[in-house]
Amino acid sequence: MPGTVLPFAVGLGVGAAVALLFAPKAGEDLRSDITEGVNDGVNQIRSTGKELKRKVQRLADAAQDQVDRVQDAIEAGETAYSQGSKKS
Repeated sequence: MPGTVLPFAVGLGVGAAVALLFAPKAGEDLRSDITEGVNDGVNQIRSTGKELKRKVQRLADAAQDQVDRVQDAIEAGETAYSQGSKKS
């Protein structure tokens, strides 16, 4: 999905700009519409970026939890091996 958001947003912006350029409007109205369309696109991209950042952070946190668990398991195994070796 992240790979399709940016091309979609760019296509949407280009399509909107082309539609506005061919619409019969005064120059000031046209510039206002283009500015509004660009601002909407930028806001959508920012929103999507923030959501992706949150998702990546959650994945990174989950991965770190797994790394911590593996490290704890390794340490427990080393401790058990060390204690077992001393008893022999």
